[in-house]
Amino acid sequence: MFRFLISIFILPLLVFGQSTYTPAKADLVKAYSRAIADFIKAANKKNKTNFDTLLFGKRANGQPDDFPDIELPETIEKTQIRLITTEVGAKKQKESKARIYINLFGGIDKDKAEFIFVVFSNGFEHQYDYHINYKYNAKRKEFKLEKLQFKGPPFDK
Repeated sequence: MFRFLISIFILPLLVFGQSTYTPAKADLVKAYSRAIADFIKAANKKNKTNFDTLLFGKRANGQPDDFPDIELPETIEKTQIRLITTEVGAKKQKESKARIYINLFGGIDKDKAEFIFVVFSNGFEHQYDYHINYKYNAKRKEFKLEKLQFKGPPFDK
C-alpha cells in the first residue's frame, strides 16, 4: 500500500517538473498511445506473455501529474485499453488478481517526452515500474525512443 501511495503522490513530483510547453490534445494522444504501444511490446517480450486488457488509472486530482483529459484508442497493439478511476481499479483488482492496473505518469515538452508506468497486479500489489524516454527529432517531426528500462522485482537482479 505504501508503494501505491508513493506512486500516486510523491513520485510524480520528483520526476516531472512543470513546463511552459502545452501540447495539443492530438499530440498527447499520439505520445501516450506510442508510449503504451512500446510498453506493451517490451513487457510482452520481457514477461513472455501477452496482455489482453490493460486498465489505466485516469487520475483527476487537480495535480500537474494527473492523467490528461484525452481519449485513447480502444485497442493498442491488439490489447484492449481501458481508462478507469483508481477506485474502480481497486475494485477490479479484488475481483481478479490477474488483472493489470497501471498508473501512467507522463511529461511532454517540445524536446522530450518521459513516461513512467507503475504496474499493479495480484490484488493491487506493486509489480514493477517501466520508464521510457523519447527525444524529439525536429527533422522527422516525431519523438524517437531514447531509453526504456524496467525497474523493480523481478528485473533488479
